Amino acid sequence: MSTLDTDWRGLVPEGRSLALWAVVLNTELLLVMLYLLLLPGAATDPLLLTFPFVWLNVAAWVLLRVRPAPASARRRSLAAAVAVGYGLLLGYVGGVVGLGGTGAGLRFVLAAPPGFSPTVVYSGAPLAVVFTPWKVAGYLTLAYLVYVTVVDASGGLAGGVLGLCSCVSCVLPILASVVGGFAGVGATLYQAAMYQSYGLSTVVFLVSVGLLYAVHRFDVTVVGWLQGYRS
Repeated sequence: MSTLDTDWRGLVPEGRSLALWAVVLNTELLLVMLYLLLLPGAATDPLLLTFPFVWLNVAAWVLLRVRPAPASARRRSLAAAVAVGYGLLLGYVGGVVGLGGTGAGLRFVLAAPPGFSPTVVYSGAPLAVVFTPWKVAGYLTLAYLVYVTVVDASGGLAGGVLGLCSCVSCVLPILASVVGGFAGVGATLYQAAMYQSYGLSTVVFLVSVGLLYAVHRFDVTVVGWLQGYRS
């Protein structure tokens, strides 16, 4: 049996995992039902009610399943620095953190669909933070996968960092966040742009996670493909 066949077989969930995910999905369904029943004027759009759980569930799956390869302390430190920088960049272009707050202080947003709430909003004089669960979980997941990618990369430390410069799956979320921000400009187009950005961001997030996971699990890179072809 080939290594690839073994790897693919490892992706099939076990009975315990299936039971755990059944509990998770049922809990999420219960939260949505409670939100619809208990909150007057609750949003009923299926996209708004479901897509945050896509981000949260994928994030949980990645953080539970993906582990970086053993590496030196120097490589791990570099990978952590790259991942933190990447995560901060995602957070900035995605509206999680920003500069020049209004000074309104700290508040909590609870009257929102599950996954949007509880949102923590802080607006200080130098800094503003909007902590939305689905978005923060997704960005942390992408940053973690970047960390794993740098740790796993062959060709030395420089190769791991330079590889990210041509990493489509790393750049896509940043571009999608920037485009979503530009699309939101203009009050008459705001609502349509908001829904479109949610769908676009979710697709980009799933594609990016899939590509980064493929690099980690199957070495799906140009170098890995050439090595397999020559062997």
